[in-house]
Formats: sequence, structure tokens, C-alpha cells
Amino acid sequence: MDPDMVIDHNGMIHIVWSYRINDWYWKIMYTLSEDDGNTWAEPLDLLQNADLWMSQPHIACDSKNNLYVTYDYATGTANKMVYLIVYDGHQWSNPILVSEGMPMSDYNKVLVDKKDSVFVFWGYQSSYSKYRIYYNNTFGEIMEPYYNSLNDYYYLYYYAIDNDNNIHWIGYTTEGMPYGTFAHAYFVFNPDLNEWSVPQNLSIVKAEIGNNIDLSKNNYPVVVIREDTTHWPNPYDDITFFLENDGSNWLPPETVSNTSGSQQYQQISVDQNNDVHIVEQQKTVEGYGLVHYKKKDNKWVGQFIDSCYIVNFPKLLFKTNKLYYVYSKTWVAEKQFICDLFFTKYDIITDIKKEPNQLQEFKIYPNPGRENICIEFKNNKQQYINLSVFDMNGKYIITLISEIKPQGVYRQLWNGTDKHRKEVSPGSYLVRLKLGLPAGEAGRNTVKGLVEIIK
Repeated sequence: MDPDMVIDHNGMIHIVWSYRINDWYWKIMYTLSEDDGNTWAEPLDLLQNADLWMSQPHIACDSKNNLYVTYDYATGTANKMVYLIVYDGHQWSNPILVSEGMPMSDYNKVLVDKKDSVFVFWGYQSSYSKYRIYYNNTFGEIMEPYYNSLNDYYYLYYYAIDNDNNIHWIGYTTEGMPYGTFAHAYFVFNPDLNEWSVPQNLSIVKAEIGNNIDLSKNNYPVVVIREDTTHWPNPYDDITFFLENDGSNWLPPETVSNTSGSQQYQQISVDQNNDVHIVEQQKTVEGYGLVHYKKKDNKWVGQFIDSCYIVNFPKLLFKTNKLYYVYSKTWVAEKQFICDLFFTKYDIITDIKKEPNQLQEFKIYPNPGRENICIEFKNNKQQYINLSVFDMNGKYIITLISEIKPQGVYRQLWNGTDKHRKEVSPGSYLVRLKLGLPAGEAGRNTVKGLVEIIK
């Protein structure tokens, strides 16, 4: 559970997570990939922990590719503390106590700014935020955002660092909220001056757990938030909103999703084209799915990435024209819950307008569906088209189109059977469309989508 990911300056992918032995015994694990996520090193037990519950690992990297991992120690006890370990390119350090003299410390965060200062943030006694700076192998004093001068509670969750080394945060506040409720809040921290801006309340109605932040190419913040709108203006359980700042003000919120059931674990990332990508967990007929949203023709369009009994704890990053995504999946096998981590990546095409073959539309509906699933797409010119279906393990199911087609809009039906005309089992299936490419070749004009078959 709880995976976190960082990509260093050599393109190596590093992932940490917590690994459950039993309810009160968890390890902190680490792995890396040197080939863009195609293969992974043997997982390493970072702490050789023998009997305690370790949780909430986070990882960051500096300009020299040193790694910094923080974690909660003795979770679930009155003595829970926050620790740091450091990898200098050769070996991991011994654990370094961060929250000195502060039992009941947890929910750590670690980040490295543009000047290689390492900041560790954590919560103390479930209410107060604390932080320390680690520089030249030494921790500074324990500090508080706002120096505890504000009357309301504030909680820091996710951050993005701009080109001027300002740290933009999204979190929560009780400011102006009825007792027992909270709002989404935006904060800016100038680490060079150690100054915090006045927090801004971003909530439309009332916050639910779920938010994230990134920066546009102009270094303006963009955020995704989840709001409880049960009584406003329609009886949805919650709605996911997107907000962006134009450098002076926050623009009106945009609705990303309002599907029935809960949406959680929102993540946001901005690519090299300044396009915004949002991923979140959503309820499905058989469990949960992860849905990727991107704006098209001024509307947010969603596409399933994966689904299972439970999918959660996602981490989304953008690096060198790709989105990288790690998350956990849980299913039931022999009356036990099994949970593994999964990794996927998504290529971002640069300057789509100059791609003459590029697909313009790709829709799958109804989704979920039982039969007569319609796959709709638009082809810009006469070219070879291959439309095939695979299961989630990559096993070939059926080819629906494999021929040269003229320009036009196509609507291909799939009746939920395999190549032998046998009904497929309920679950998720990958629909792959290739334009201008023979069936066995890969290329940039390949589009994939998920469809869920129900019975």
C-alpha cells in the first residue's frame, strides 16, 4: 500500500511503499527501474524492521540524485514518530529521527527545493503541522507554518515547486467552516525567506478528502478538489472540480466528474503541451476503477485505466513527454485479500496538430455494458486500421477490424465474444486501435481504452 514515486535526473524511477505482514507489522520497501519501468529491481527492505508497523513512506530526489525517504514509525501507537533515511548513491543511512520530542507525529511529507534543501513536514497530535530543514547532513530547528499565529487549523497535503523556488501547497482548513467540516485551502511558501502567504479557501461547498496540485507552463497553480455536494445544487454524493489560477485570480471551477458513487484519490499533472491530466478512483459495478480525464473541446472526457475489487493509492508524475502512474490493486482469492502494486505509463504526443494520421475521436459506449459495445472513432485519411481486444493480462481476444479503410467516422460493435464466438467473462478488457500500422507494429498512432463487461 501507500506507494510513492520519484524520477531522478538520469531517468531512473524509484518507488517506495508499505508492505503488510500482519495488522501491526508492516515493512517499508523500495525498488527502482533503470529502463523506464519495463523491468524492476528486486524489492529492498529498507529498515529490516522485525515487529513494528511502519507506514506512509515518501521519497524525493536532489540534483545529485541523492534519495530521501521519510516514513511513520510505530504507527498505531502513542509513540509514533517520523524518521528519515538517505541514499548517497552508494548506501542507505541509518534512520534519522525527525520529530524529536514529539510522540504522536505522523503523516510525513518530504520535498527537495531548487537549491537542494530538504524539507520534512509532518502532523503533530492530529492537529498541528511541523517542519524541519535538512541541509549539509544536519537538521535545523522544528518550525511551524504561520508560527501558530492563526486561529484555525491548517493541513498541508500536496505541493508543486515553481521556477522561483516557491512551494505551492494544496491542503485543508477549518477557516469559516461549521464545526466538524473543513475546506480545501491553497498555500504558498517562500523557503528562501521562510515566509508563508495567507491561506486561500478554495472550496465551493464543503471539502471531502481528495485534492492535488500542479503548475501550468506559466508557473500558475492548477488544482483538483473533491467536494461534498449532497445538498447543492443536485443530489450528488460528491463532485470533482478543476480550478486554475491566471496569475492574479482563481477562475470559476469546472466540473470534471459527477458520477454516482464516490470519487477519491485525485491526482493532477500538466504535460509539455500545457494540457491537464486528472486521474481518480471511481465506483464501478464490480468494485472500483481508475479513470483518466483530459479536456477535449472544452469538456472533460474520461477513459478507464484499470479496475479491480479495489484500486487506490495512486501516484501520478509527468516527465519527458510521459505520464507515469503507480497504484495498488486488491482482489479476493481463497477468502483472502491480495494486494499488489502496478505501474503504467502514457505517451504524450507533441504538437498534435502536425500529426496527419492522428486519431481525432475515440469513444466506447455503453461502458460498463453487457453486449453490443460500440467503439466509435474518426479516421482522417485512407489508411490501414487494426481494432483488437485483449484481456488485462495482454491475452488476445478478438480482432474487429484489420484492413485499409477510407476517411470517415466508424462505429464498430463488439458483442462481448472472443475469436471463437464464445462469451468472455465479466471484467475489464483493453480495446486497442492502430492507425496506419500493421497489426504487429507499435507506433504513435495507437490509442487504447478500457471497457468493462458485465453480466
